[in-house]
Amino acid sequence: MASRTTLLATIAAGALALVLTGCGAGAPAPSASGAAPEASATADPAATATEAPSDPEAGALSCDTVLTDAEYTRLAAEGHEPRDDPFLLGPAMERMADEGALVCVWNKPNSDVAVWYARLEVGDQGQAWLDQLQAEGWFEDTHQGDGSYQAPADYDANYQPSVLLDSGVLHFVGDNRLLREVRELQ
Repeated sequence: MASRTTLLATIAAGALALVLTGCGAGAPAPSASGAAPEASATADPAATATEAPSDPEAGALSCDTVLTDAEYTRLAAEGHEPRDDPFLLGPAMERMADEGALVCVWNKPNSDVAVWYARLEVGDQGQAWLDQLQAEGWFEDTHQGDGSYQAPADYDANYQPSVLLDSGVLHFVGDNRLLREVRELQ
């Protein structure tokens, strides 16, 4: 067990070193509005394929790339491991999974302590998703002030998940703090 944790920490540290040395330098810079510019239609496909996998624009997102390096390091240090057969946290996450969301769950072995994340591109249907969640009792989390919505208190006995709609993508987390660790929302 200790060697797996050490290995995960080493991998996370290596990924951080690659990012800090500029391997992701080919990523487009954000515009004045904070949004990343669209990729040029004349982009060299070979150059795109060699960009750092931690850049969400570089290719397919996965449970190994959606969070910050610091969060992966924290998860490893706390003994959380990715699950291949994730338990979905309630009906909102289940609906997202049914629609093809990326679903990620990390948990401590032999424990019910888990970290949940789901990501679904909803495009112009984002407001419809939020309307449905509000009809189910989800409410805007004005305490966080980040535009996220929190599940009603009776959603789960131990967790109160949050969702955030950003640029046509719905993000689901088991705990609102994780939204600050989603690489795409940085």
